[in-house]
This record gives sequence, structure tokens and C-alpha cells, in this order.
Amino acid sequence: MTDPTPQTTFAEKYREVSKAAVELQSTLQSSLASILPRETSSRGIARRLSLAKMLGWQAQRVLTAPDVPTILSALPGERGMASLIEAIEREAPSAESIEAIRKADSALRRIFDRIDASSREIRAIAAGGLDSQAQQQTLARMLKTHFETAVAIRGEVAASQVATWFVTPSKVNPTMASLASLTLMNGLRSIRPQGQRIVFRGVGSAAGVATGDYSSVNTATPATLADQMENWIVPAASSPRLDQCGLAFKSTPQGRFVLADPDQHPDGVLTLGFAGLLEDVGSLYRSPTDRTGEVAAQIATPIRHFCLNVMFDTSMPAIDPAAALYFAPAFGVEHGEHAELRRFTGEIDAGFVRSPALPKSSGVDPEKHLALLEHGAKLVGRPLDAFRCYRMHLIY
Repeated sequence: MTDPTPQTTFAEKYREVSKAAVELQSTLQSSLASILPRETSSRGIARRLSLAKMLGWQAQRVLTAPDVPTILSALPGERGMASLIEAIEREAPSAESIEAIRKADSALRRIFDRIDASSREIRAIAAGGLDSQAQQQTLARMLKTHFETAVAIRGEVAASQVATWFVTPSKVNPTMASLASLTLMNGLRSIRPQGQRIVFRGVGSAAGVATGDYSSVNTATPATLADQMENWIVPAASSPRLDQCGLAFKSTPQGRFVLADPDQHPDGVLTLGFAGLLEDVGSLYRSPTDRTGEVAAQIATPIRHFCLNVMFDTSMPAIDPAAALYFAPAFGVEHGEHAELRRFTGEIDAGFVRSPALPKSSGVDPEKHLALLEHGAKLVGRPLDAFRCYRMHLIY
């Protein structure tokens, strides 16, 4: 005998939960606007409302989340939400706003109960991910197939790419941020001969002005390979005999590029370490109340492992990054209220790590990686142990 009750699809669950989550965020923001007009840090919220640090962090993430998955990933449990509402009520906002929060929270919990959303499904919604283990396995197979297809089409592949950013307050203006940008292309090789091609694109500041960085190489003045490499490449983090791989450095209206041909190198495989410093790349905060920012890493070659390390100077205020992947145009990052619709579907392995050392599975020479990290720390004038490392890892 079959059950005549229609089954709610994952998409329907997602729509219901998303609408209720946004409503809960809106009521919290409205209620806290008068209590916390300028404070958006997790520690500040916890201190102001006399909350546990974890609950303060969750409240901060819910309040500032740019999309539904981020709201749900930080949503406190029923007991935690009750404590948060009581803390807000102690600060004496209007009774109407407190009641609005309670109604929005109850509505979201009722949806969870009514649609019988499992904890796995809620986590999947919070990750912008998939609704079943079978679909996750299917995605993994598809990613591998797409990777192999990209390798065949592009005719090149890299074992791994590691992007590392050292973020520090500017030495001249503490309200501004300086950025040391490092990239390690590991095991770059050709599948078929194709000559020189772009292996790296230089970085620049949002304002278009970067002082003392490798992207400001003046190609109008002839320079030797050694002179150019001094501004662009870290030899200690790169393959030996780089003069035998057809290195070239070009500057165009679209950017500044490094070209190379692994086939010309005696080993047939290249590892290249790039590093540069951008002083006063931008304000530490967009506005006096803003505590969010976005970083973007370019991937130009099919790679098996991609690792992004963001090294936060410990002299900076505590930072709670939120990992999220979005599709973006080749020459810029889109912004907008519907960015979550372009979110990459899949689980992201991200979080703070005890050490910036890479796992063996990355295939990266630890000595070369350490040499690049030490070079970056030297660029910003801080010891390597003065940073906290936030890491995001992807396969294919």
C-alpha cells in the first residue's frame, strides 16, 4: 500500500526555509539597530548583551550575513535563541520588536518541524549544497570528469595552486590595510606542446594604485630577466634553471602577466612562486560600522588541489571569516543582493589552522612553501608567527 501524501521536494524546503530565515534576520536587525548602532563585531555584541562568546559570534553572523546559507550556518539552537532574545529584551527595545523576533523564530522552527527537515538537510541548505548523499557523490564524479575534460581542452595541468595573503595594518595609516600577495604554482606541465602561455596574472589594488609591488614593473624600460625576476618571482620557492623555461613578463591594459613554457625546462615541470606587496590597498573597513570584506583568487590552469591561506596579523581586531564560493566573471567579481544565486554547490573545507604548513596530499615541497611564506612575512615586516592562518581547500 502506497502513501498518498505528496513528498515535499528539497527545492520547496529550501524556499520555505529561506524566506523564514530572511524574516528572522530582518527582525533581529531592526531590534538591535537602536542597541548596537555602531558595534558589529562578535566580541562587542557578546560584551554589550552579556552573552557567551559563541552566542555573540552566532548573533553577529546572523545579523551581517549576506545570504540565506550564511544565516542558517550560524543560527543558534532553540536554547541559544531564547537566551539571545532575553538578552535583547533586557536592553528594553520596544515590546513590538521583541514579539516580532519571537514570531519569526517560531515560524522558522515550525517550518523545520512541518517539512521534517533532517539535520543533514538543514546543513545542506546552510552550505548552499545538495540534498542527498547520492547527489553529493554524483557531483564529485562530475567535478572529476569536468577537471579531466578541462585538462584535455587546455592541454596543461598543475598539481596544486596555493594562494596566500598576508593582511596587515598599514605602517603609515593604521586605518588602511596592506596586502602581501603570494602564489605558488606547483607541478605545472603540458599535456601537448603549446609554447608560452600565461601562468600568472599580477594583482592590483581596488583604487588602481599600488606602490612597491611587482605589478608596477615598467616594461617600457628594457630589463634583464634577473631584474624582472627580482620584482616578480621568488627563486627559493621556484624550480631551478628558470632561465630555461621561456619566462616572459608583459604589461597590457588588461593586466600584467607572466608567461612560461614548461616544455622548455629540463624537467618538463615547473614550480613557480610569485610574491609582491601592495601598500594601503584599501580601508580596513568600508565604513565605521562595516566589518565585512571579500577576497578573490584567480585560477587560470586546471589544478587538482587549490588552497587559499589568509594570514591575519594578530595585531588586528579578531576576525571571523565566512567561507563561500561564488562564480564570477573572468576580470572582476560581481556584487549584488542576489549573489547567493551564483553560489558554488558543494562543501567547503575551511577554517583556522594551527600552522600554515600544507598537508602532504597537496604535493607541495614544504621547503619551497616555507620559503615563500618567509618571503611574504619579510615583505610586511612581521615575523611569520605573528599571523593567524585561515585556510580554504578545494579539490579539482
